[in-house]
Amino acid sequence: MRSNARRVGPFDLIARVLAERFHRSEASDGLRAIVTCATRWEDVVARARGELVLPAFGAAARDLGLLGSLEPKVRASLAIAHAASLERNGRIREQLAAFVGVLNHAGIEPVLLKGGIRLLDGLYPDSGWRSMRDLDVLVPEAAFGDALKALGDAGYRLVRPLEPKHKEALVQRDGDAVPFEIHRELFATGRRQRLLRGSDVLSGSRTATIEDARIRLPSTVHQLVHLIGHSQIGHSGYAYGRIMLRDRLEAALLQWQADDMEWEAVCERFDAAGYRRPLLVVLLALSDGGFRSRPMRGRIDPVTAIQQRRIALQARSAAMTRLSLYPAWCAVVLKLQIMEREAGWPRITQTVRRFLLDRKERQRIAKILVRGGPRQW
Repeated sequence: MRSNARRVGPFDLIARVLAERFHRSEASDGLRAIVTCATRWEDVVARARGELVLPAFGAAARDLGLLGSLEPKVRASLAIAHAASLERNGRIREQLAAFVGVLNHAGIEPVLLKGGIRLLDGLYPDSGWRSMRDLDVLVPEAAFGDALKALGDAGYRLVRPLEPKHKEALVQRDGDAVPFEIHRELFATGRRQRLLRGSDVLSGSRTATIEDARIRLPSTVHQLVHLIGHSQIGHSGYAYGRIMLRDRLEAALLQWQADDMEWEAVCERFDAAGYRRPLLVVLLALSDGGFRSRPMRGRIDPVTAIQQRRIALQARSAAMTRLSLYPAWCAVVLKLQIMEREAGWPRITQTVRRFLLDRKERQRIAKILVRGGPRQW
């Protein structure tokens, strides 16, 4: 007997599994029917890996009792992904404790940022849900030099040269699974710092412990503001029309965790910095992914509505992503060159001069434009 369930693409299947895991104790009949009629599981697994939610997807499918409906090879790959992430994050937690201990001996209590918070706060059922590429911490501006000296004496080395204009340093110790990025500010430009300043995060953080070391965790409001600002503004997700499933899931869980979320404070921050639309499209995208966002008040302006539609289409269409990504990349590069200065002039002016006057430079720039576009998401 043929199933009447409508086939859905990888994005919608993954989003629905993740959302139902936190709304229900077991999978709905509709989700079971969708899972049963999904045929290209290699595409689903690849998409979950690309969205950085493969361990979470595997754990959610297991908790909903869906693994029995899958082929043994797919079932094994999902189980392995979560188990490997859980084991790796256990090692990362040990390395974090040692790292924080070094800073404590220098009289510094760092604030843990982004994914590293998930090692301590219990937002997910277990730490294996969250994939991590590095760990980020924030220290006071005045303590930045002391932090680097203490870490250098303890065997941590700079992964990349430290330049005066940089607001962060990347360090790693031999044998560590991930590097540590030490920030003295959360955002690079003045406008973005109006969205959330490091001093605000430091003063609003709370103390936590890891092993015998003392560390601080940001408030839930600051976590949500930083998550949206970092992904949509700092990494140009809004320009690219891209909101990763990992970010959607984490934003949804943060707002569910805080029943008394100070939404007015969140909105005021984005309004004051001129970034209201990136906030709105994230909240709209949560509803699109089935994560049940905060109800929207008032009318959505046409530009935001178009951006919402663009994000929804790109999440489900590789052709739409390719069509939109390259122009967005060119716009982002142009904006960065206008913002940055070289010999007193915007970098775009110097780039145009080199393009017109230097044949080799013209060939190099043309090659970047043709081949050096954004990576396929």
